[in-house]
Amino acid sequence: MRHTDIAIVGGGASGLTAAITAARHGAAVSVLEKLPRVGKKLLATGNGRCNLGNLSTDPAHYHGSLDPAPLWDHFPGEAAFFRALGVIVRPDEAGRLYPASGQATSILDALRLECQRLGVQEHCDCDIVDIRRGELRSPASPEPAPFHLHADSSDTIAAKRVILATGGRDGHALAQKLGHTVTDLRPALCPIPVDPGMVRPLKGLRVQARVTARRDDQPIAAEEGQVQFTEGALSGICVFNLATHRPDTLSLDLLPWCDDAEALLTELLTTRRDAPAEDLLTGLFPKRIGQALLKSATTAPALAALVKDWRFPVQERFTWEQAQVTAGGVTGIGPTLESPHVPGLYFAGELLDIHGDSGGFNLRFAWASGLTAGTQAARGLTP
Repeated sequence: MRHTDIAIVGGGASGLTAAITAARHGAAVSVLEKLPRVGKKLLATGNGRCNLGNLSTDPAHYHGSLDPAPLWDHFPGEAAFFRALGVIVRPDEAGRLYPASGQATSILDALRLECQRLGVQEHCDCDIVDIRRGELRSPASPEPAPFHLHADSSDTIAAKRVILATGGRDGHALAQKLGHTVTDLRPALCPIPVDPGMVRPLKGLRVQARVTARRDDQPIAAEEGQVQFTEGALSGICVFNLATHRPDTLSLDLLPWCDDAEALLTELLTTRRDAPAEDLLTGLFPKRIGQALLKSATTAPALAALVKDWRFPVQERFTWEQAQVTAGGVTGIGPTLESPHVPGLYFAGELLDIHGDSGGFNLRFAWASGLTAGTQAARGLTP
C-alpha cells in the first residue's frame, strides 16, 4: 500500500492545478490518472492552441447549481497564474486567452514541470474504482480517518485527503458511492444533429446567424455567431452553447442585422430579375444556401419569413464523443469545495454541477477550482 497526504483522482487541468497548489503548501501529493499520461484532454482544447481563459468576467457565462464567484476571489487570473509558471498569456480579438506560443503543449509542459519541481508523484494507468474511509485512530482526533483508494490493478493508496478531479462522467459513480447527489448528466458544447437532408447539401458552408433553441415551439435560448453546416448537424460556437438546453428545433435568423427583410429581398430580386435562379441571392448568401432557400420560397414575403426563421428539427440525442464538456454533476458543494458528507474529500473541475460557455470559461473554472481545492485540502496537514 502506498501512502500520501493528498490523493488527487484525475490528472487533467483542475487536478494538476490542485496538485501544484497543495504541494506549494507543503503537502505530499499523488496524482492518480487512469490514462497513460496526464493532461491528454488539455492538448485538444482550442484546436490544439489551448483556449485557457477569457477576459470576460460575466457570470452569465456559467450554468449550473454551483456559484463560481467565491472562487474568483482567490484566483489571480490566467495571466498571472501561468506567468508564475513561465508561460506568457495573450488575448485574441474576441478576448479569448491563449499561450503566446500558440500551442497547448506549452501549458501542459508548464504544469508538469512545476509538479516535478514540487515532488508531485504521477501514477498513470491507475483507474480508481472505489474509495473507502479507514478506521479512526482515535475518537477524539480532529483529523479525518485516512482514505483507501482502490485501483482496478488491485493497487491501494492510503491518503489523508482526497480531491476528486476526474472531469466528465468518470468520477460521478465514486461521488454517488460516497453519498453525493449527481444531477442528470448531458453532453454540452457539441454540434447539434438535425435533419441530414436539410444540411448535407450545405456541408462545409458557414453563415453568420442568430440561432434560437426552441422546445415545444417555444424559444428557450438564443446565440449569435457563425454557424457551420456539417454532414448531419449544425456546428459553431453559438450552436455549441445552445446544446445543453436540449432543443427539439433550431431556428436560424440569417439576417439578424436587418429590420425589414422583405424590403431588402424585394430590392435584390428586382435587381437580379434577369439572372439565373441559382444566382438570385448570391449577393446576400453563399450560392448553395441561396439555392436551398429558393427551393422552399420564391416570393419576397415567403423568403423574408424563411430567412428570419429557418427551422431545423433536431433529430436525436447528442453524442458524448463530440461533447467538449459535461453539463450537470455533483450538487450541494459549498465554496470551499469540501464534501458536506465526507470530511477531507474535495471536488474540482468538470465533476461539479457547473459548466461554462465556449471561449475558455471551462478552463478558467478548472484552474480556479483546482486552486481552491488544493489550498483547502492542504490546510492542517503541515505545521
